[in-house]
Amino acid sequence: MASAFISINRKAKENKETGLSVNSNQSGGRFFQKDGRPNVRFKGVSFIERFSVFQFMLKIPLWKFLLFMGLTYVVVNLVFAAAYFMIGVDQLGGMEQQTMYGKFWEAFFFSAQTLSTVGYGHVYPSSLTANSIAAFESITGLLMFAIATGLMYGRFSQPKAYIRFSKVALFAPFKEGYALMFRFAPYKNHFLTDVEVKVTVVLQLPDAGNERKNKFYSLDLELSRANTLSSNWTIVHYINEESPFYQLSRTEIVDAKAELLIFVKGYDDEYANTVVTRSSYTTDEFVYGAKFDMMYEPSEDGSSTLLHLNKIDHYHPEALPVNL
Repeated sequence: MASAFISINRKAKENKETGLSVNSNQSGGRFFQKDGRPNVRFKGVSFIERFSVFQFMLKIPLWKFLLFMGLTYVVVNLVFAAAYFMIGVDQLGGMEQQTMYGKFWEAFFFSAQTLSTVGYGHVYPSSLTANSIAAFESITGLLMFAIATGLMYGRFSQPKAYIRFSKVALFAPFKEGYALMFRFAPYKNHFLTDVEVKVTVVLQLPDAGNERKNKFYSLDLELSRANTLSSNWTIVHYINEESPFYQLSRTEIVDAKAELLIFVKGYDDEYANTVVTRSSYTTDEFVYGAKFDMMYEPSEDGSSTLLHLNKIDHYHPEALPVNL
């Protein structure tokens, strides 16, 4: 199979600048996750060395970020409330609760008022020790809120390409032959300009020594650049004599463990910055003999176009001119 593939596809454009490993037996699974993250886990260094608090706080989902910030706020106040309780709540003036339980929570809310520097209310420090802890808590609060503000700003100001890819790639009839297609669309109310798409296919092929190697081929696209991305865009790779897929059967594609690597780059006017996103498709995400359904239509009054993002994965069977 390997020699026939190489002889048939001499015109296929091999890409040696991907930065990815050619040794297939030294890599596991797909190269990129569906969300574009590299499928790599690091070992050989300690967790502290490879862990970045800043990147972690920027990448986690918003609900986890808010939960983490809320829990941190509560824990810090509990720590300072315990500190006031340990030195003796009699060193806090204005305490009204009589039970130990009530005094602890009064110290907790005094800590919250001190940490946020909003004022003491009716409770105040009445000794040097209590004042020292309150002063330290005040500067701790200023630093905490400065860090929280920076993290919040970093999350909301971080340029991101809000693009949703179809879950499958199709081998669909196209012109007099057939093509490999997938599509994507923006899913928020922002649009990209000067959008560029690059697609590379990875094939595991045996070399002269019958050892499998990863070979990377750049795929020619019917359209690889667009002035703007305001609707869905179907990427089409026409399978002709210059395609690495030319005359490959479905079995051969699966045996070569083909994976499409997708790179999309565009300019975001709102952020005034270039944004990049990635995705990939493996053989279990290929559909043979199908075409995508239309996912947009005019509005009822004809004044605008309706883009149905929930239809991005919809397709219907369509016979291919060849038997894959």
